[in-house]
Amino acid sequence: MKGRAPDVIMYGGMDATGGPLAKQAGELGIKAKIVAGDGVCTDKVADLAGPAVSNIVCSEAGMALSKMAKGADFAKKYEARFKGPVQIYAPFTYDAVYVLVDAMKRAKSTTAAAVLAQMPSTNYSGVIGNIAFDPKGDMKEGVITIYDFKGGKKSVLDVMKM
Repeated sequence: MKGRAPDVIMYGGMDATGGPLAKQAGELGIKAKIVAGDGVCTDKVADLAGPAVSNIVCSEAGMALSKMAKGADFAKKYEARFKGPVQIYAPFTYDAVYVLVDAMKRAKSTTAAAVLAQMPSTNYSGVIGNIAFDPKGDMKEGVITIYDFKGGKKSVLDVMKM
């Protein structure tokens, strides 16, 4: 890899191996940015990569909790109830349950067919923001958050609206 002098290395694994990859690349003088997905986008990767974590850019589906309009309130309630930090996809799971509950209420039923029939007309204001679906069933207002690491801490670099 060093002989090729890449500008970017695309890595598709987890933090347990992505951190050491970044560390070894740094030790070998490889200056390439390491671009990765959510498996690497953890606080643990900073410990595993050491100073080379600054070469990692990663993405996570959805908005960062710190950027969600209702994120701070959700975090406060979550941490009080579970006595720990918010798990990465907790706000999304929370909203998913309430989207289903909302569809059940609109369907006046809990049968799968009736609930499924209501899903396309979902318009729910949740922790993650407004939840509505296009005709293909994809979120109308989906986002991906891009992170880098500053001072060993994950930092929002950009939010891309889909």
